[in-house]
Amino acid sequence: MPEVEALAKRLRKVRKDMRLSQMEFAAECGVDPDTISNIELEKTDTKLSTLQKVTAFLGCSVSDLLKVDNDSEVE
Repeated sequence: MPEVEALAKRLRKVRKDMRLSQMEFAAECGVDPDTISNIELEKTDTKLSTLQKVTAFLGCSVSDLLKVDNDSEVE
């Protein structure tokens, strides 16, 4: 599923660009660290409520985070 792969790559890139560990990023977003790990490893179907927490922290929309294209950055 291309959306899952795009989300995983985009989230990992954004987190690393922010120089945050998965644990730090999860704490900032208010989600469990295992959730961030599972998203990045494409091991879970991500809940909308989780995406909303992540995007609230990042200051972007859910659609920005899920956008499937060649650019892995959140606009």
